[in-house]
Amino acid sequence: MAIEEVCRIFQEYLRESIPHRLIAISKMEVVGQQWVEELYMPSIKTVTERDIEQHTFYPNQRRDEVIRNIVKGIVKYAVLSHRWCREGEVTLQEMTSRGTKLGKSSSRHKLANFCQRAAEYGCSFAWADTCCIDRSTPSPEELDKAVPRIFKWYRNAHVCIVHLSESLTLDDFLRDSWFLQIWTLQELLAPVRVKFYGRTWSPIHNTRVNNDKADQRLLAALSAGTGIPVQDMRCYWAGTERVREKLMWASRRTSRQVEDGAYSLLALFDVHMHVEYGIGDEAFGRLMEVLLLRSQECDILAWAGIASTKYAFLPPSAQGYSVEYLDGTYNPTHDHYRLRGDQGMIIIDGRLRVKLLMVELHEATFGDEIPFSQDGYRARALLQNGLPSHLTINHVSIVSNSNMSWRPSKLALGVVDYGWTSDDEKGLMEKGRTHFCLVFGADDTQTSWQKLMTDKVVTIKTEDGIRQRLETIDI
Repeated sequence: MAIEEVCRIFQEYLRESIPHRLIAISKMEVVGQQWVEELYMPSIKTVTERDIEQHTFYPNQRRDEVIRNIVKGIVKYAVLSHRWCREGEVTLQEMTSRGTKLGKSSSRHKLANFCQRAAEYGCSFAWADTCCIDRSTPSPEELDKAVPRIFKWYRNAHVCIVHLSESLTLDDFLRDSWFLQIWTLQELLAPVRVKFYGRTWSPIHNTRVNNDKADQRLLAALSAGTGIPVQDMRCYWAGTERVREKLMWASRRTSRQVEDGAYSLLALFDVHMHVEYGIGDEAFGRLMEVLLLRSQECDILAWAGIASTKYAFLPPSAQGYSVEYLDGTYNPTHDHYRLRGDQGMIIIDGRLRVKLLMVELHEATFGDEIPFSQDGYRARALLQNGLPSHLTINHVSIVSNSNMSWRPSKLALGVVDYGWTSDDEKGLMEKGRTHFCLVFGADDTQTSWQKLMTDKVVTIKTEDGIRQRLETIDI
């Protein structure tokens, strides 16, 4: 006799934890969850109390957790991670319209090979973003539902099959464009089991291993090529900690639509946000607002390059956190858990209110104008003049719009990751430690500081400990 609790958890699992459309491999058609339920329910009904007991691996393990693991082992589906074909992909409409020719030859070939590999893994179902999401018309509701769930769908998949269309072997696979796409970041981190296939649909490496995340050599190559630690590659847990480090991983990647630079990261941080296109870099700004307030990690402000058009305290995309903006004097990954700074940062009307330890530069001067990587902007080296003798900063340049003639008459450095003291109104620059800071400028007519853009993350170091009163700055 079927256990009612097992049947209920199975139905909940289908509703909440797997895609609501899947490809039935046996007939190469897209089906709904009712079809999936009908196929697997007979197996679910055979689960016994002895099965539950045998799948309980440690004392006090929750019974519903054990049952979910059993259900997950029965409901096997594969997911595809790939780059879209330029000539077009097989669509949902083509998959659901009998007699309609499926897409172009390369996309049909890719879908067929994906489903064949999925079947070899014992999967009855498969999911591909091209034909299991309705893209016929702008569908905000469908995207709103799908985007935050895709990470979970990849996590619960029996296997993620990655097709690298430009690669053949382990020697060249890291040069594949798949590693430059922003959406594939979560598709790399979420699955428990991943298998990489090359252009000809042969495994990139080690045909004897069915999970490339269990292959030490391949994991080491992945880590070196992506900057992602091996441990995160093996078992990534979403959340709003180590935000800057994760943004640095994303900074290597690009998206076709500006807004996807934000939406592709939602699940990595386990946050939900309304999906809306046509708002440009405001989407990334909205995401960063959430992350700043939830994490209170001050190293989120350690970025460089051009500022967002709406948020002066943020970059327009994850590219602002590129490793190229670090010069070796500051290592965010290494220094992260030693960060202090303002734990009460708030955002008011699009501006960040934060307490900083301000160091004014009384005689700051600029060097000659130098090229900057982005058209329409120029850079001038900030010279060390005006700094007290016991302070040093790294070699940085101030970036400004080429059409902007304003030049500040006074400058200040706002130390962000200062240490705490017994007095909440004072901060500490620790002797011999490298801190990071923001650069501010003002002219004789201004009463408040304005944040300036820089070509590097600015760092400051002191030979003596400095303890002084903090200032509240609106950026």
